[in-house]
Amino acid sequence: MILFRSKPTLFFTATLLSYFAPVQTQAASTTRPNIIVILADDFGYGSLGSYGAKGLKTPHLDRLALEGRRFTQAYAPGSVCSPTRYGLMTGRYYWRTSIKDGEVLGPNAPLHIESGRLTLASLCKSQNYRTGAVGKWHLGFQTGAPEVDWNLPLAPGPLAIGFDYFYGLGGNPGNGPHAFIEDENIVGRIPGEKIVIAGAEARGTTKGIQKPRVVDRIMETITAKATAWIEDNHEGPFFLYFTPNAVHGPIAPNHKFSGSPYGSYGDFIHELDWSVGQLLATLDRLKLAEKTLVIFTSDNGGIVEAGNSNTGKAMTAGLAINGALRGGKHTEWEGGFREPFIVRWPGHVPAGTVSEQVICLTDLLATLAGVLHAPLPRGQAEDSFNVLRAFTEAKLGPPVRESVILQSADATYSVRQGDWKFIERTDTPIFATDRNKRTVDAATHKKAAGLTTDELYQLATDPAETSDVRAAHVERAAALKKLLVTARDRGFTRPDAGP
Repeated sequence: MILFRSKPTLFFTATLLSYFAPVQTQAASTTRPNIIVILADDFGYGSLGSYGAKGLKTPHLDRLALEGRRFTQAYAPGSVCSPTRYGLMTGRYYWRTSIKDGEVLGPNAPLHIESGRLTLASLCKSQNYRTGAVGKWHLGFQTGAPEVDWNLPLAPGPLAIGFDYFYGLGGNPGNGPHAFIEDENIVGRIPGEKIVIAGAEARGTTKGIQKPRVVDRIMETITAKATAWIEDNHEGPFFLYFTPNAVHGPIAPNHKFSGSPYGSYGDFIHELDWSVGQLLATLDRLKLAEKTLVIFTSDNGGIVEAGNSNTGKAMTAGLAINGALRGGKHTEWEGGFREPFIVRWPGHVPAGTVSEQVICLTDLLATLAGVLHAPLPRGQAEDSFNVLRAFTEAKLGPPVRESVILQSADATYSVRQGDWKFIERTDTPIFATDRNKRTVDAATHKKAAGLTTDELYQLATDPAETSDVRAAHVERAAALKKLLVTARDRGFTRPDAGP
């Protein structure tokens, strides 16, 4: 095993396509793989066998690690859902958009990806890839109104930002409409009846549909759709964005999965692993494994709040959902951002290796552009770095990016650079959002907990963030704060993305 340690839209138009020319050279075409990006939901750093979990059965994801490279320093840009999904899809930090407070989009929010913005899907489509998205979306539909009208076509949506096909959920399993969406339409509508959503998320209902989707069959359904889509498009090249709802609450695994020592939460992890296994088996059957780049990761860490109904029993039984990392979903700590990240690309990514290069999910856009030999236009993918070398290098090279900026659900900013992590508590910007008519001040939110001063952690020796060393490293803390402020003010972090 090789161990690397790092130092120190809305509308997809012809205009966007014109940024790129499909790859023509024979040499380039031989490195244009099929691409599958799998983004799990609320899946913690310590919830895989290959990441140290004990008592779980994750043979398919562990197989990916054995046949590819496992990263130990991969970050989601947000510690909740929508910020990461936006960042992954666009290569741009979510807080650069109209929503500054770090929170997720509401279930009725309009499409949040701006008109003309480059996305993973539009990049691949420009290179003559077939593009499909299956699973949880949570980036909104329609535009021009503060809320979605579910009785109209759900456009613009995934198809408008570069996907040829979409099948899945608009948001979380409990969000209405309680039916699947295919392309721009709700599946199973009753002709002539109006879609009406009533009730809170946990007990909501939707009128105007033949029958609601069954929560413990969601994973089974979207997995079947994803494998069928691969079958239909395997003559490719193709790009599949597969976003399981596991292991987000409600924790509702299929009855076929039972017996985990961690209860239904462990069963749900087993179902997620099974789902990934179905995709891998499809690639094997179609003899596409050698021709396909597969990436598995998660949108944020797992929930570890005491007494949480979704994860409490699993933690009581001994599951370290986020490993030894501090905190989890929503928080500014490592457990909220550091994700399992596995990449397999036979012949390019050395098998059975581990890398500690610091990377971010926003990097996927620039990295795939590198894979496809497609230049990035100015003003796009502003926070995306081509980290392909981190995937393929046989020996440790220099860091593939200078730093990563993180934002928690209450708008607390952090910056990771080398082995250091700086958390901003003072002088945090105060954000007002039209979306919910409230003002968010992260410093005020932390006041009650006594978190009122900036903090600095040396992660190489203190990955659990137990000792604030800012007092001993005042100059380094000041430099990192300046880096953070500059990045916010400048509008981009990738140097060649600016004007």
